[in-house]
Amino acid sequence: MSFNPNPKLTSAEIAALWTQYMNETAGLCFNNFILQHIEDPEIRAIYEYAIHLGNQHIAKIKEFFQSEEFPVPIGFTEHDVNLHAPQLFSDVLSLHYLNIMSLHGCHGYSAAVTTSSRMDVRDYYTECLSSAAELCNRTKDSMLEKGFYFRPPTIPAPRLAEYVKDESFLTGWFGDKRPLNCIEITDILFNLKKSILAKAVTVGFSQVATTKEVRKFLLKASQIKDRHIQMFNSLLSEENLASPPTLESEISSSTHTPFSEKLMMFQVGFLFSSAMVYYGSGMASSPRRDLAPKYIIAITDDMKFGEDWMQIMIENQWLEQPPLAIDRLNLAATTK
Repeated sequence: MSFNPNPKLTSAEIAALWTQYMNETAGLCFNNFILQHIEDPEIRAIYEYAIHLGNQHIAKIKEFFQSEEFPVPIGFTEHDVNLHAPQLFSDVLSLHYLNIMSLHGCHGYSAAVTTSSRMDVRDYYTECLSSAAELCNRTKDSMLEKGFYFRPPTIPAPRLAEYVKDESFLTGWFGDKRPLNCIEITDILFNLKKSILAKAVTVGFSQVATTKEVRKFLLKASQIKDRHIQMFNSLLSEENLASPPTLESEISSSTHTPFSEKLMMFQVGFLFSSAMVYYGSGMASSPRRDLAPKYIIAITDDMKFGEDWMQIMIENQWLEQPPLAIDRLNLAATTK
């Protein structure tokens, strides 16, 4: 039996490629608009690199699909962006945005490598992972150099390595709480940074939304993220740990929309759905009993938000359907 290095794409590979196509086409619209207003030459070069990667990825995904006569998703096009609209986000916010998106890329591409079977698909996502890491490093280096990257706090070195001695390690409701451990601090801060960016993006989108329904929805989204920011901030503040600054001051006063409402809703939906994944990860790695309920509150908020998001997307026919498995029961029922 001969080995076929390129059999048909599996459902996992189709899922990775389909999802990436949606995200890449949306990101390309966003990045091309941002590029029109970038003033800093270094940040401009980073955005040009990100756009170059996006175009490469879109072409490669089309190649994968077309080689199997698989329909290319609709995604987002030049009709979803107005490149001539006034600036909405400053260079600072734009660089924060690209940094967070590169983190999503690193996580998403590593998952695609592990779930893909075909060698050519794995090779492609290995290259994507490498370029996403490069983009992450370039954005972070630039933020560090310009002085607006928030470094996680330092903690003192323990006297020695030791085991947990009793269940007081888990306490969090009553009595003396132990300090946050380094893993808990990392997860809280990571989720806080993502919530700060999500709030800034939703605030910016809400002031340029063209319909009352979407504007009201985006304002609700920013309120949810504000609540999460306050919740995570309080955890750090209780232990005299600093929190990163918010980013709303980096939004212009423009009310001229650069993006279609379909694109803005998609971007916000992505930020909220990905947040649930990272909230879940933070909850799973936080032994202190008072932390899990806070993550559950955040996940519940985002789940309720997701239901409203889905309704608006479907009502406006903005929700593109991922490829489905064959409905065997329906086939059997309709067979004569």
